[in-house]
Amino acid sequence: MKATQGDVWWGPAPHKSDPAYRPWLVVSDDAHPFASEECIVVGMTTQGHADGIKVSNEAWVRGGSEQEAYISPWYVTTIKHQDTENRQGELAERLVVEAIEALHRYTPIRS
Repeated sequence: MKATQGDVWWGPAPHKSDPAYRPWLVVSDDAHPFASEECIVVGMTTQGHADGIKVSNEAWVRGGSEQEAYISPWYVTTIKHQDTENRQGELAERLVVEAIEALHRYTPIRS
């Protein structure tokens, strides 16, 4: 199944010594050059970090989390749709926009 912007899917976590899975928030849309095969995602966690974006229960349009959840907009990667498992839900557009804007603050264009 193709992941779409705002979806939260479980997928492999890179840079771990042992195989690990985590929830990922999809931030790309069909403008991605390989949108039919992969998407750009930011990590989610149950640990609150500085600059992490708290996900309230009301922010879940579908699904949800039994634990407090946070978006880590600095933890970004590309993931193949075939590598995602177990859709956890979908987040409200306003929160997705907040995560994308935060990601852009980490990648400013120099003037």
